[in-house]
Amino acid sequence: MPHQSDTNAWPRIVERDSAQAGRGLPAPRSAPGPATQVPARGWPSGVAVGQRTLRELCHDLTMPAASIRLLVSAATRESDPDPPLRARLRQIADEASRIADICGHFLDPTRRTGPSDLRALAADAAESARSRYPGTIDVVAEPVLAAAHPVDVARILANLLDNACRAAGPEGRVRLAVERGEERALMIVADSGPGFGNGVSGQASLGLGIVAALVRRSNGGLHMGTSDLGGLAVAVTLPVEAR
Repeated sequence: MPHQSDTNAWPRIVERDSAQAGRGLPAPRSAPGPATQVPARGWPSGVAVGQRTLRELCHDLTMPAASIRLLVSAATRESDPDPPLRARLRQIADEASRIADICGHFLDPTRRTGPSDLRALAADAAESARSRYPGTIDVVAEPVLAAAHPVDVARILANLLDNACRAAGPEGRVRLAVERGEERALMIVADSGPGFGNGVSGQASLGLGIVAALVRRSNGGLHMGTSDLGGLAVAVTLPVEAR
C-alpha cells in the first residue's frame, strides 16, 4: 500500500517555467489542454527498419518475462516463503509483467485500449519506484478513469518518477498526485531536487522526451513548473473517460 499524505499539503505548480521551450516539450499554457498531434508522415526510411528491430526485440523479451513469472510462481509454491520474501517474489513477478505489458502493447497496440485506472496505476508505479529508490515517495490519488491506454500511462508515470527520484537524490522526497477535473485528469510528480536545468541531463532528458510523445499520443497536455518542495513539478493532463 502506498504511503498516504494530507492532500492539503500537496505540492502544486506555483510558477510556470518556460525553460522547456526548445527541448521537445509543449510550451506551458495558462490552462491544461490537448497537446498537438505529431504526424508520422515524412519520417526517414530507416524508421521502418528500426520499428521492425524493436518489434523483434519486444517479441524476444516476452519469453524471458514469462519465464520469470513462472519461476517466481514455482518458487513460491515449492518453498512456502515467509511474508517478506513472498512480497519480494511478488514484486519480481510484477516487474516481469510490466516488461511483458510494454512489449505486448508495442506488438499489438489495439489489444487493450483503456480506460486507465489512474489511482491503481499510480500505486503500482510508486511501489515499483520504491524498490529502486531509498528516499521518500508519497502518493495521494483520487479515483479517476482516463481515456488513455494503461501501458502508456504506466510508462508516463514510470519515467516521471524515475526522473524525480534521480533529481531528489537518495535522501530526497518525491510526491505523486492524481486529481479529477470535470473533463481532464491531472497527474503531478514533484521532487525536492535542484529544479529544472540544474540537475544532470542525459537519462532525464530521454525520459521527458518519452513522456512528451506518450502524452501527445494520449491527447493530453504536459506542463512544467516549480513545486513547493523546491524542485521540479511536472503535470500531465489526460482526457477523462466518458461514462
